[in-house]
Amino acid sequence: MRLKKFTACLLAAMFMLAMTAFAMDELGETDWGRGIITVTGSGTGKAIYKNKSPGQFKLTAQQAARMDAQRKLAEYINGVQVDSNSKMEDLALQYDVVSTRAAGLVKNAIDVGRGEYDPEYGIYTVTMQMKLYGGRGSVAEVAFLPFKDEPKVPFMQPTAAVSTGGGTYTGLVIDCAGNDITPVMSPVIRNANGDKIYGHENLDYDKIVMNGMASYADAVNDEISRSRAGNNPLVIKATGLTDLNSTPVVSNEDANKILAANKQDGFLNNCAVVFVR
Repeated sequence: MRLKKFTACLLAAMFMLAMTAFAMDELGETDWGRGIITVTGSGTGKAIYKNKSPGQFKLTAQQAARMDAQRKLAEYINGVQVDSNSKMEDLALQYDVVSTRAAGLVKNAIDVGRGEYDPEYGIYTVTMQMKLYGGRGSVAEVAFLPFKDEPKVPFMQPTAAVSTGGGTYTGLVIDCAGNDITPVMSPVIRNANGDKIYGHENLDYDKIVMNGMASYADAVNDEISRSRAGNNPLVIKATGLTDLNSTPVVSNEDANKILAANKQDGFLNNCAVVFVR
């Protein structure tokens, strides 16, 4: 009896191992320009179903790979940097609504491609993606829930009269090249006095969820920059970074120019903001 019980436990343990993917050095990666998280999972069922058909091998391996990708995705989402001080897991500990909703985010992940199967080793590999922002089911929908019903804070008024240069600006590009900016979901822009001239408090929750607060581009005029900030953005050079390198700092004169141009064209309200890394 004890031998049978031991054997059953051993088989159960072997099954769980078979349904677990092989460890990877990295859980996944974030494309901060397009707002997409990507993870890869792999798994096999061959150790358990060694006497079954090749089709059963493949199906079991596919199921194991998907489970592994979802596990990695859940772990990866917990580590996403929301702002300079908080990751998703910190918000989940602080707010019950984030904890509850974050647990179900992996259900919104989609498969990329058809997956790959190695019949020699019985290993299936899948790639899955999830949106940082872009509407329902995105990480942003959950990350900003604690602030959804808070009243909006108006943008600062310019502290001095400045010329915006004329014309209509389609967005804002902050050139942080050479400063090694740290991407976050809830970025801030500060002036030289430390005043916040752009933050989630100024924005509609629905716009943040749909558009994200900013994109991170590699150049002032690349595809990502143009797609968010348009063809005639106001381009400002950052003087430095603060808040653990996540927040660009601009001169007071440039801050006033941003605020005056936004008062005229409203690009900050629409989250048409790009940070160049």
